[in-house]
Order: sequence, then structure tokens, then C-alpha cells
Amino acid sequence: MSVTELFRIGMGYLKGGLIIGTLFVLLCFLGYGVVYRKLCKGRKKLPFPRLLWWGILIAYFGVVVGVTLLLRGSYYGYANDVIHPLFYSYREAWIHWSAAAWRNIIFNFCMFVPLGIWLPVGFKAFRKFWRTYLAGFMVTLLIETVQLVTHRGIFEWDDVLGNTVGTMIGYGMFAAGYLLWYAASRRKRGRGFSVANVLATQIPLVLTILGFAVIWGIYERQELGNNPNGYVEALDKSFIAMTGRDNFSNAEMQLPVYRVQTLTVQEAREKGEEILANLNAEVDEGRTIVYDNTLVLYSQSSRYTLWLTYQGGEYDLTDFDVTFPEEGERGSTVAGAEEETIREALRDIGMYVPEDAKFTEYHPGGYRFDADMLAYQGIKLNGALTCEYYGEAGIAHVKNSIISCMPYKEFLAISEQEAYEKIENGEFSYPQGTEAAIEVQSCGIKYSIDSKGFYQPDYCFDCMINGKAGEIRIPALKGNSK
Repeated sequence: MSVTELFRIGMGYLKGGLIIGTLFVLLCFLGYGVVYRKLCKGRKKLPFPRLLWWGILIAYFGVVVGVTLLLRGSYYGYANDVIHPLFYSYREAWIHWSAAAWRNIIFNFCMFVPLGIWLPVGFKAFRKFWRTYLAGFMVTLLIETVQLVTHRGIFEWDDVLGNTVGTMIGYGMFAAGYLLWYAASRRKRGRGFSVANVLATQIPLVLTILGFAVIWGIYERQELGNNPNGYVEALDKSFIAMTGRDNFSNAEMQLPVYRVQTLTVQEAREKGEEILANLNAEVDEGRTIVYDNTLVLYSQSSRYTLWLTYQGGEYDLTDFDVTFPEEGERGSTVAGAEEETIREALRDIGMYVPEDAKFTEYHPGGYRFDADMLAYQGIKLNGALTCEYYGEAGIAHVKNSIISCMPYKEFLAISEQEAYEKIENGEFSYPQGTEAAIEVQSCGIKYSIDSKGFYQPDYCFDCMINGKAGEIRIPALKGNSK
């Protein structure tokens, strides 16, 4: 989810929270004027500042509840009943080095900063730091428990940690502001708000900044990026039943690593414009969507949509005029076409396939070209291009995942047997709490794009998993197999 989307969603819930808070204030005024003053003949004044404080707190909680509960749906499947251990989300964000994942982690800190500020503003009791800290912990623990019980989200101790530290940071901001206000007004400082105490309340903020700086520094010093096939948390071995082949080579070897093309947003836009220009179409700039990893383009006629991935330059093109030649009527794919027919249809839309790529019809009307590290002008071509053929109407959908790989250097890899033992130990990516009956059939080398745009080798084990064909990938490079 992009920053813009988060802001839009947050503003939507803020409006709802403000409406609820305003209604609360109005009802209090109504109750005070009609019930208390007229009916009960009360004479005490309405404490408007306190009422305003409650109204703002209610609006704030409206946003928090909306983002943490109402925004979520009961679509997490097995994960609904899984309680992720501490630092799970950090390990996941590290493996994929995902801007969205790190943004969500930081958002958890920021979301509870207002609570740490607002509680001591409204109640003197919360000016004791431990009470505010405890309140932040209890609120976030309640939210996570509700998510677990209602299946509207996942219970994560990382959320509890982030929200609680966010409350601590907010309290530190309040303490600093409180001290400055008393200094400016030349009043005697409140008890417990000496300069030393206020500096101590800044420790959570300082440690948080240092923690993220250390993570970023370690990542920047790495030569290669993080392999996306690493595991976040080892599976319970009691859930794994291994059969089939279990004798693999113990020999360590040197395996090559490649660089792949990494596009900037502007370069991806130019590539997309070129692809659409080959189709005599122009980009509708007003509908362009920029994601962290992907650019989405639409043609002005809405005939074409094009998704481009920055790393590797992969793209996915759909022609809706071919898919739906008439309104409400879907076209039909043509099965049994010859390889040259498909190549010619692709050339008609400006797309060329390596001559030595392996051709298959992987489902009726769906065709595939596989390039397995094909040598081409000093580089390697690897990956697959798939398309759907609609006869004379042409190609309706193309997904081009053939990547250009430029040699970088070789690295020492673990052995096949070591990789196999990682599967035995549950050190691979698989849903927690799910049983896995794994029949291992063979092992080969495949490649994955890491977080810095390098093409890293994986041991790819072809398996039957719970009776279905699948594969398990283990990062092959030494020191990068998590």
C-alpha cells in the first residue's frame, strides 16, 4: 500500500472520527443545557476544555479502530490463529527489503505517538511516565486480541512493541513540550519534569532511530541484496513428513551471480510508452499508477493495460479488444497453434522471442516460451514468456518474464545435501501451523532477483507437496541461506 493510499484511508477514518467526536461534544452540550441546567437545575459550569479533550480522543480512537479493525477483513485463512513471535515482521521486511513492509512497521510507531502526547495533556495521573506507557501497552494488546478473536487481522507482538514504543515517544514529546512551556512562562516546573528526567524520556526515540539506522547501514554494506526465498521463521518439524529422494551431493561449489536490469520510474515509463507505441496507442497520463515495485499504464482508449516491474523489466500486457471483441461477450482462444504462428503474432505487436527458447502449449490456447540461461550477445536470457492466442484477432495477453542477466561474479554455495537438510529442519518458506507431506523428486538450480537487483542461485527441489506438484527453493549462497 502506497503512502498516498495510507494517507487517503487515514483521512477517511479521520473524517468519521471527527464526526463521532463532534456528535459526542454536541450531545454533552445538549445534556448539559437541557437535562442538567433546566431539568435538574444544576449551576456548575460545563468544563469545555475537558469536553474538547474527550472529543479529540474519541476522534483519534476512531482512526485507530478504523485502520486496525474496520480496514481488515476475515481473509487471512490459516494465519488468523497464528500468533507471530517478536521481530517476525522485521525479518520478513528484511528478507524482501520491502518499502511497504518497512513503512507499515514505522506506521505502527507513529500511530500511537498521539496517544502518548494526549493522555498526559488531559490527565495529571498520566504525567507519570509508567502510567502512559502501561496505557499504550494495554490499548494495543486489546486491539491485537480483538484482531485474533474476530479474525480481522493477525496478532503480532511486533505491533504491540511498535505501538507501545510509539506511546513512549509521544510521552517524550509531551515531556519536552511541557518543560519548554514552563520555561517560557517562567513558572516553577512540575514535579518529575526536570531536564534530566525529560532527557531520559527521549531514550525510546533515540533507540528507535539508532535501530533503524543500524538496519539500513548493515543492508547498505552488503555486496548482494537479500534473497526473497529465505525463510522468516523455521517450521515446527513435527508438521513435516519427508519422503522420496534424500541422497544429494555434499560437494560445495562456486555458482555465478548475475546483474539484472533495474529501471527507474522514468525508465519504466519510457519502456511502457515504447511498448504501447508499437501498438499505435498512447499512454493515458491521468490514469498512471506508481507503486513501490511496479508501474501501471493505461492506453487512452482503455484498450490496453500494461504492468511493468522495475527490477528485471518484466511486463504484463492485456488487450481488452481481443479478450472482449463485443460488449459482454468474451472471445475464444485457439488451441493447437504452431510455434511459428505464435511467434508471428507476437512480432505483429512488436515482441520478439529468443530463437532457442523452448515452445510449449501449457493449456488450450495458452502458449509459453522458456529461456533457460540462453547465451545472447554476451549476456544470459532466463525466464518465460506466456501468451494467449485468439486466432485472427491476435494475442490478448502477454506476460514477458524473460530477464537479461549480465555476469557479475561467482560465490561459494552450500551443497545440495545442506539445502535438503534445511527442508528437513523446516528452514524454508511455508505457512506456519500447516502440515507438509513432502515427496522430494529432484534438485536443480534456478535463479531469483534479490533486493539489490542481483540474480542469485537457489536450489530448487521439485516435490509433491500434500499430493500436489510444487517446488521448494533454498537460497544457495553461503551466508545468504536464510
